[in-house]
Amino acid sequence: MSPRRPNFADPDYEPTDEDLLELTQEAFAGLAEERARSLREMNERIARAQREALRDLELRRSGARRA
Repeated sequence: MSPRRPNFADPDYEPTDEDLLELTQEAFAGLAEERARSLREMNERIARAQREALRDLELRRSGARRA
């Protein structure tokens, strides 16, 4: 038999500290992985923008125009 899940929608239910801890852990599960993915993507965009800026700078220094 599986443990009974608390009914947080029931206004008469008084959650225990353990219930709240479990709820918090479930709510934030995967957040660290999502943050890491987001940071990786942001760093990739920054690196791409830096490469484009350096390429543009070199083109300007050489007197050429960006295609």
